[in-house]
Amino acid sequence: MRIGRTLPPAASPIYLRDIINGIKGVFRGKEELERFKSEIKEYFGMKHCFLFSSGKAALTLILKALHKIYPGRDEVLIPAFSCYSVPSAIVRAGLKVRLCDIHPDTLDFDFEQLAMSLQRSADGLLAIIPTHLFGFPADVARIRNLIDDLKITIVEDAAQAMGAEWNGKKLGTLGDVNFFSLGRGKALSAVEGGIILTDRDDIAEKIRSQLALIPDYSIFALMRLFFMTISLTLFLHPRLFWLPKSFPFLKLGETIYDPNFNIRKMSAFQAGLANSWQEKVKKFKKIRSTNSRHLVSCLQPSSTYYLLPISYQLNNLIRFPIRIDDEGLRMKVLRRSYQMGLGIMPTYPDSINGIPEIKDVFQGQRFPMAKEVSHNLITLPIHSFVAQKDEEQIAAMISQITHYRL
Repeated sequence: MRIGRTLPPAASPIYLRDIINGIKGVFRGKEELERFKSEIKEYFGMKHCFLFSSGKAALTLILKALHKIYPGRDEVLIPAFSCYSVPSAIVRAGLKVRLCDIHPDTLDFDFEQLAMSLQRSADGLLAIIPTHLFGFPADVARIRNLIDDLKITIVEDAAQAMGAEWNGKKLGTLGDVNFFSLGRGKALSAVEGGIILTDRDDIAEKIRSQLALIPDYSIFALMRLFFMTISLTLFLHPRLFWLPKSFPFLKLGETIYDPNFNIRKMSAFQAGLANSWQEKVKKFKKIRSTNSRHLVSCLQPSSTYYLLPISYQLNNLIRFPIRIDDEGLRMKVLRRSYQMGLGIMPTYPDSINGIPEIKDVFQGQRFPMAKEVSHNLITLPIHSFVAQKDEEQIAAMISQITHYRL
């Protein structure tokens, strides 16, 4: 067990003033939630906004709404390498997960395979979910050009991309319906939270019709959220992060498939925590961009690890991904990072078809690039707690290990 300064792998700090704003939000109640919704709609230029307890709750409600509009369709197509919350939400919505392999350089769909998949069998397809993984923009426009069926909806997964832009457009505004996450480690954190945005009246109407069935936070759940906020404020700092990191039962950094999550409306406390969110998003984005550029300058060229072609995406990243194709070297980097408290982490432990609870659904199907990326990708921390000396130490350690094979 490491005791001492430890970098969290991703972080969006919550300060004491945010907690005070959260408490004020509780007293303002619905007024605070309406303020937050109004600001979101104005910033993103979208017609409809809905606030929920998490990004996966938001996605579940989107998919349920779409299934009401197109009841004869029940398949949702996603990248085979993605956050496990996405298939969790699809299953929670009572729908079927369909997979497409990815391109290892972009972490986006393999577009040749996607085109063939759409040509072969699109009749039962309800939605396609492009994902801006770690802030990498998915090519939503290219996906739209491949779709010739108006009943297939693009659900833009911008959970990890709040504040990011591509080609002059804000991510989270490119799909037919879009969602963000305000969870820990995202571009903006309210401890937990989800946002839905859409300009389509039919989708908004179906989401709105579900609201009466969605509970608010109970007093107990709100108190739990408050104490989680206090804990994050205290223990997310590198001086203290080693403490929660040392408790396995907290499962920090673990990827979990769980379709039995709670779905609630966002609380006024969370809306209050997000007060001045535009300034925070801009500030944190600038810090991550600066740190990303410094990392690029520090990492030495090597034949044993590979920087994804991200030079034009450095403004958007929330975690800095690199591939180490030698599994032994990758594991050594991860072990050394843990010993030194450097916050380097693996990503998702397997491709979606390898999740034990649902792998039988994909028998006979292979997604080699997604599986390969799950076994060789790591991410480096670039958040506001990371100092330049940390980045230099990270780069030096990676270079030392990868230049000398085991």
